[in-house]
Amino acid sequence: MKVTVIHQWEDNQKDMVSNFFNQLVSMAKNKKLPKGMKLEKVSISHESKTAICEWDVNNLDLLIQAAKQFNITWKITPIQLQTLYEHKSFF
Repeated sequence: MKVTVIHQWEDNQKDMVSNFFNQLVSMAKNKKLPKGMKLEKVSISHESKTAICEWDVNNLDLLIQAAKQFNITWKITPIQLQTLYEHKSFF
């Protein structure tokens, strides 16, 4: 199941957020994420205080439980998106 998670934080949470994403990316690169969870992409805008993580997970509950272990204190919104259009190159 493809899940997009939107992270939004306040200025005073910047250090915690940076630490979280450093750990998350490190875990993904070293294949240390829990079984059934694959981080596909992380995009971040420090100016907008927003990040978007694209996941492929066995189920949403697994993702939510993993997030709780990180003691996330900022706003996160998990959503399942329906693709209406995607440009594909044939060359």
